[in-house]
Amino acid sequence: METWLEPVFTDLLENKTFSDCLIVVEPETFDCHKVILASASEFFERMFLGDFKESKCGQFIVNDVKPKTFKYFLEYIYTYNIKNLKKHNSTVLVDLLVVGTKWLVASLQSDCVKLLTERAKAMTIGDLLELFQGAYNVDNKSLIDVAKKNLKERYKNRMNCYEALMLTSDVFEQYLIVTDRYMEEVERFKMIQDYVNLNGLHVGDAEADKNEASGVLEIEDVNKVGEGIRKELCDVKPVGDTATKAVELHVGDQQEMKLKAIHSKYVRTLLGYIKYEKMTKAQFYEVVGKSSLLDFKEKFEKFNLTAWQYSDDECDSECGDLNSHK
Repeated sequence: METWLEPVFTDLLENKTFSDCLIVVEPETFDCHKVILASASEFFERMFLGDFKESKCGQFIVNDVKPKTFKYFLEYIYTYNIKNLKKHNSTVLVDLLVVGTKWLVASLQSDCVKLLTERAKAMTIGDLLELFQGAYNVDNKSLIDVAKKNLKERYKNRMNCYEALMLTSDVFEQYLIVTDRYMEEVERFKMIQDYVNLNGLHVGDAEADKNEASGVLEIEDVNKVGEGIRKELCDVKPVGDTATKAVELHVGDQQEMKLKAIHSKYVRTLLGYIKYEKMTKAQFYEVVGKSSLLDFKEKFEKFNLTAWQYSDDECDSECGDLNSHK
């Protein structure tokens, strides 16, 4: 935007001059101009042109965004001045990147990516993990790589941190993959255990998980009886039982069973990334042996993979030599 036009458009936003629509971002409202929003974002263009009652009354509700984030979004699209972004911290920039991606504002996306990339080298591990999460949320490969690089190079000894436990399940799995060869295996196992405990994930033994998963499938088949029919109770044949035996399960119980099966499958996926052969038997005994994440049979099998001792040279090679990965 031309420099001389910037104060004009800033005044339009601040004084609500000629505003012709009201954007509701609960609990706040914003007087805006359709032409500016529609010019900046295909999302808003479609919204304004849609055949909805909102289009006729001029009031539009926008969900999944914080009022403060929307305020900063407006400041940007009314001026397109990157200086308006530079004053914000990385948390706000990640939020703006998300809405810029969702609302198809290419310039906002590129400006946020540029600033976040520049700042990454000075970010705390908490900010980097927030960037890692946000980059995955919008599937921005360049930012994902920036976050990975800085985590590995600057925080290799602090990767098992509380902030990592706040990541969503899909992103935590990706983070666990990143820690391979940068954290000791026993520390990676501890991190999984902490994540499971903090997020209240259900973990059953391997055999129970198989039976539970089969039970869930049978419940889902029963629920398909009659399109549009909602049953409060379902008769479900237990796996391996006779047809005469049945159990009454509430719909809530079915959902709980399904959720537990999903939790257990996810936890076992995480555990699949652990390389037990890189643990000493002492480490295994002190941590894995006392954990509830594996059943007795699994512990016995994994224990046989471990070494009696782990030399300092091997430890340095696996966990400390970053030069070989740059």
